[in-house]
Amino acid sequence: MRKATDGATKIAHVTDAHTTMDGQPTTVLKHRAVEILDDVVDQLIARDAECILFGGDNIDNRGAGERDLIAFEGLVSRLPNWRCVPGNHEASGPKPGRITKAQFQRRFADHGVRPEAPGFSHAIGDVRVIGIDTTLVGAPGGFVPPDGLAYLAAEIEAATETHIVVLGHHLLVPCWTPHRFDTWDQDYLVRNANEVIGLLARQPRVRAYLCGHHHAHRITRVERRGRAGFGFYQVLTGSPVAFPHAARLLTFAPGGLEIETVRPRLAGVLDEGRQAVLLGRKARRFAELGLSSYFLGYLEGTTSDNHVVLPYAKRRTRRAAQPRAANR
Repeated sequence: MRKATDGATKIAHVTDAHTTMDGQPTTVLKHRAVEILDDVVDQLIARDAECILFGGDNIDNRGAGERDLIAFEGLVSRLPNWRCVPGNHEASGPKPGRITKAQFQRRFADHGVRPEAPGFSHAIGDVRVIGIDTTLVGAPGGFVPPDGLAYLAAEIEAATETHIVVLGHHLLVPCWTPHRFDTWDQDYLVRNANEVIGLLARQPRVRAYLCGHHHAHRITRVERRGRAGFGFYQVLTGSPVAFPHAARLLTFAPGGLEIETVRPRLAGVLDEGRQAVLLGRKARRFAELGLSSYFLGYLEGTTSDNHVVLPYAKRRTRRAAQPRAANR
């Protein structure tokens, strides 16, 4: 990958790729997962991404885990600089045909969270990326254990770079506010999110928490209660293989964090994915609120969720989220 010519550090975020050679079309276009990820990675290379961060559910792991692992390995092997964290699909538990989280971590020990470690820390230019494991084996929801919290605190304290970014799989705050979805809280949020938020909001150089899992494309400002100006952005990135078919390019420019959305260029993907997602469980849940007409817009987000410059300093934004307990 070429170094960004403008002097700004550029990193990419790709999450929920669900790489598989044996996938079937559902609400996720798993039958096209390999070609979609290949195209998105090509675009990010061409856009001078200096490191690609893979945010979990990197493989589908639904009965052909080893083949999925080989397929993902083949796609990322051409990248000189990439890192990953596990998602709930890598942590689905020991079942026939599936690899375990430890197997995934051992395979990519030089590119992510090792089985014996609570996280990884990696410098990219003036950006420090800290990856944490938010998964619970056999459960969809997330949690950061005490050793993970201690690791995160120590790495944030030790970082000397201008910018700090934390990479996880699960959300810290809900992007479905003001609507209440208790099942979504349980399935998509980090259970001890308040503790993680407290660590991130303590250091003003923490710019963003990158996550996925929800297959939606949203940016939310998270602020530390009682400390004006202390906060960061939760940057939730959609899946490249499910509508809205998205990855992100983040540029750490002098004037702010520039975020752009990158979508597959393959013929028919967006139309196929748009129709598929309308038939899924998430769409049915939305319909219960009488919000069917808003569902696709919720997933895709607005312009400020897709192409935006986020100021490093405190400023009011369209959506501001206060930390709250994930489980009540």
